Amino acid sequence: MNHPPPPASPGSRPAASHPADLIDAHTAMATLGVKAQTLYAYVSRGLIRSINPDRRKASLYHREDIEALQMRGRTRRATDNAAQRALRVGGGAVMHSAITQIGELGPSYRGQLATDLALNGLVFEQCAELLWSGLLPTASTWQVPDVPPVFPEFVRVVRRNVGGGTQRLLALLVEAWASCLGSDAEMAASVPIIAARNVIHVMTGAIGLLRPTPAFAWCGRGQSIAQGLARSLGVAASEENLRWLNAALVLCADHELAPATFAARIAASNGADIHACISSALGASEGFSTGLGCNLAEHLLRSARTPKGYVATLAREARQKQSLAGYNHSLYPRGDPRALTLMALIADSRKLGAQGALALRCIQAAREQLGAEPGLGIGLAALAIAGGHPPRTPAALMSLGRCAGWIAHIYEQRMAGFLVRPRAKYVGL
Repeated sequence: MNHPPPPASPGSRPAASHPADLIDAHTAMATLGVKAQTLYAYVSRGLIRSINPDRRKASLYHREDIEALQMRGRTRRATDNAAQRALRVGGGAVMHSAITQIGELGPSYRGQLATDLALNGLVFEQCAELLWSGLLPTASTWQVPDVPPVFPEFVRVVRRNVGGGTQRLLALLVEAWASCLGSDAEMAASVPIIAARNVIHVMTGAIGLLRPTPAFAWCGRGQSIAQGLARSLGVAASEENLRWLNAALVLCADHELAPATFAARIAASNGADIHACISSALGASEGFSTGLGCNLAEHLLRSARTPKGYVATLAREARQKQSLAGYNHSLYPRGDPRALTLMALIADSRKLGAQGALALRCIQAAREQLGAEPGLGIGLAALAIAGGHPPRTPAALMSLGRCAGWIAHIYEQRMAGFLVRPRAKYVGL
C-alpha cells in the first residue's frame, strides 16, 4: 500500500474543507490520543484508511476507522460498549459461524480459499453446495423449476419499468415467485434445498431484464447456472465466458457477516422463509457500499476514454465523496484478492478487446497515481466491460453469487435457534 504523506502537525489544519466522514491528521491524533508516528503505524497496518486525492495537500482519514479503533483499543467499558462494537467494522463482538473465514488472501469457504476455487475452474453450483453442506461435490446439476402459470404475468409487469436499482429488481422477482407459490412458498418445493436452488434460478433469469431489450431468460434443461447467465446477458456460452462467469460467482459467494448477510440472518432468526430472507438481503445490498457502488464504479470505468482522464475523474470523486466506489476495501489494504484474481483472468485472455484492455489500464493507473486499491466491485466492472455485458451487470453478479452465501447463513441461523436482536443504549434526554 502507498504510504500517505506525513500527518499534519498537531497545531495545523488543512485550509480546504472536506467531507464529514473524512478527518484531518490533527483531529485523528486528538481522537485517538496518539502521536503522528502512531497514526502512521495504524495506516501502514491497514487499520485506518487514508486518502490523498491531491498530492500537494495532507492526507485525510476515514472517521469510521478512527472511531472503530478507538472503541476497540482504547475503551475498556466492555459492558457499555459491547453492542456498539458489534455494529462497527473492526469491532470486538462476534457471531460464531462455520461458513467463511476472511484472511489476507481473501475469504475461505469451509476452509477452502475462494480464489483457489475460482482459479481451479469450480462451477458455481459446486461452490453453493460446499457452502450449504460443507461438502464439495464432484459435480452438481440443478433441475430447472416448473414455472407457476401466474409468474409470467408478474414478469411482464416488471419488464415495463426496469430502470431502478438492480437489487430492487431482483427482489421484486424473488417476491413475485414466492407469491405465485402460495402461503407456504418454501415448502412448495418439497424440501428447502430445492427452494434455495429455485431462488437462484429465478435471479439468474431476472438478470436478462437488464439487457437493452429486457427478457426474462430461464436456464435451458441441463444447463448450468453460468450457461443460463450467459443466455440472460446475451453473450456466447464460450469456454472463456463460462470460466469468467463461474469465477465471478464463486468469488462473490460469501464474505462473512457483510451487512446484507447479517440482514438475512436477522430475518431467518425471526422465522422468515427463504424468499423473505433473500429479499431482506437484497434490500440491504442496494446501498453505496455494494449495489449502487458497483454500478457507479462500472459507470465511471465504462465512461473512461484514457487512463489519465479516468484518474482525474476518480480524483474529483474522492474530493466530493467519503470513499471511491469499487476501491479500497477496509479489509484488504493491499487490494482485494478477489478483484485481483478476476483481473488476472481477464488479462490472460487471448481475445481481450480494446475496451477490456483499456479498463485494466485505467485500474492500474488509479493504483499507481492515487493509491486506490481495487475492490471486488471494480473487478466485476472490468469483467462486465471485457465480457460485453449490459450495464448494471456487476451489481447483479455480486447479488447472484452472494445468494449462495446468504442461503448458507440462513440455514446456519436456523440451526442456531436464537433471535438476533441487538440492544440499543438510550442516550436521549
